[in-house]
Amino acid sequence: MSDKNTKGFKGIFKRMNKRENHERDSQQKNYVVESPQPKPEKENSRDRKEREKERKKEQELERKREQERRKELEREKQLEKQRQLEWKKDLEKEQQRERELERDHPRQAAATAAKKPNPEIVKFDEEFERDIETLERQICNLDFRSKTMATMWIDKLRRTPQSVAEARSRNIITSHILKCCGENIFKKEPFNHPPPPENLAIIRERMFLTRDSTCHGMPVAKQREPNSYLTQLFNDSYDGGEFLSQLPVPRDGAFFILHMRPNL
Repeated sequence: MSDKNTKGFKGIFKRMNKRENHERDSQQKNYVVESPQPKPEKENSRDRKEREKERKKEQELERKREQERRKELEREKQLEKQRQLEWKKDLEKEQQRERELERDHPRQAAATAAKKPNPEIVKFDEEFERDIETLERQICNLDFRSKTMATMWIDKLRRTPQSVAEARSRNIITSHILKCCGENIFKKEPFNHPPPPENLAIIRERMFLTRDSTCHGMPVAKQREPNSYLTQLFNDSYDGGEFLSQLPVPRDGAFFILHMRPNL
């Protein structure tokens, strides 16, 4: 075989060898490139596990919420049963009171028929109802404490009198309060305190109260005179009001003054 042919065969073998090497390299590259593809499957498996965990958690939470709802419904049922039992007990008590009142009513009716009302007390009651209705309308504009005191005194006055003297005293006190209501009577003694427990006749005697009594010993016309209490205060002062005239004397309220003997 000639050298030319030998070189030709060598060239053919070289090209074939290069082609085989190239194909082998290409296959290896493809293998390297395609080898990472299984990773998404692992990731999908991890995601499925996470989703499964979340789903189980949600199911567990839903189960707990359902248990809480059932417990709440059971508590409501128990409370409803308890309320029904209490209502039945109250109803039985009310029915018992009604039966007792029905038994007592004939005796009360007989006693009322046997005891005729005193015409003088009836007259006092009519006068009292007129005055107390007017008084209740006038106390609406009072401040909270004055209205509280007024309500307590009205409750005391509304109690049924046990005698003609008590009915008369009740009307005198009511008339006096009504007359002096515009003079802040519920901020002055004794009406700025709750009424004492004694009956109204004793209370009126302690106050030395009559139908002609003026508001706290001062004529109503003089009491309505502007700043009359300041004039009286200055007149009663040791220095004729010289010291007080320089101070902010309150126009409404209460304060006290201590007179000291001056150093001479």
